[in-house]
Amino acid sequence: MIISMLLLILMFNLTGNLFSGSGVKDEPIDKLVPTDAMLTSIVTHAYTLERVGRGWRFLRALKDGNNDDLADNDDGGERTANKNTETSDNEIDNQELTDNVFAWQEALLEPIGEATLAGATQVNVWLAGESAPRHYLFFQVGADMLVQYPAQGAQLYKVTNKTWSELFFEESF
Repeated sequence: MIISMLLLILMFNLTGNLFSGSGVKDEPIDKLVPTDAMLTSIVTHAYTLERVGRGWRFLRALKDGNNDDLADNDDGGERTANKNTETSDNEIDNQELTDNVFAWQEALLEPIGEATLAGATQVNVWLAGESAPRHYLFFQVGADMLVQYPAQGAQLYKVTNKTWSELFFEESF
């Protein structure tokens, strides 16, 4: 009886993933974050922005600039403040954090070709319902902001409606 229930649960999980189409696709993307996705955290080398209830918490990386949350997490995806981050609730108010998250959700992308660039700012974006983060590489080239989603190979996108300062907090807090 127990084995049959486990098999039934496994079958529901597998068929749900087949029909939802939640896998990574090779077609070009037009938004940085899918329209129907809920952001749970944004992790950069300098800080982590994570959802806490209805608000957001800003966690700054410690002085060494090392944020272990950028590394793949093999412990089931649990993302909490670690020894390399410190909470800084008083530095940025919740409205500014919310505006930043909206900027990520509204960022539009335009494919511009394939290339390999150096000097990327790595960002992991965690979305509700996904077991692993989406890895993005951001490049600032002159006035343009380019992004690469490595799951789609070397395809580069230009962020057309947001600036670097709208998506990233200044690192000199």
